Amino acid sequence: TDLFESEIYVFTPKGDVREFPEGATPIDFAYSVHTDVGTHCTGARVNGKMVPIKYILQNGDTIEIITSKTQMPSKDWLKFCVTNKAKTKIRAFVKEEQRRRSLALGKELIEKEFRKFGAASSRYLKGETFEKFLRDFGLHEEDEVFVRVGYGRLEPRIVLEKLASQLIRTEPKEEAQAE
Repeated sequence: TDLFESEIYVFTPKGDVREFPEGATPIDFAYSVHTDVGTHCTGARVNGKMVPIKYILQNGDTIEIITSKTQMPSKDWLKFCVTNKAKTKIRAFVKEEQRRRSLALGKELIEKEFRKFGAASSRYLKGETFEKFLRDFGLHEEDEVFVRVGYGRLEPRIVLEKLASQLIRTEPKEEAQAE
């Protein structure tokens, strides 16, 4: 912590005092209350008036956080929050969300590649050959394969070639080519 950093003091609705670095926003306040409050923060009421989450808190403000179960953190929040706790929690959420999307995309791409040759990927994503594939690529579980494919670090065609090389020798199915 910078010794010369200016601090501001704000109040919770119950009158408790919270200390923040100058430039703090309702996002910083929300994450200081609880991670879930920060994650679902949609806005704030400062001194009884609605303000956006970008609002810069002032000394003596009384802050009440407005939440919504459907609200999720955005990478853009990193631009205007100042506390390490808020930044760390937002980065972790964004990273996990990207991983979830990559997992779903990777699964879809692998299944599509296997369908081109009339096979079900689930049949090949188990057993000794699959275990060897995981070891060869330094992976530990099936989901890691999907995530790598989803991030574009592993091509679905390579998964097909390594796990079902006999399928490659056949022609892709006609209906799959029409996709």
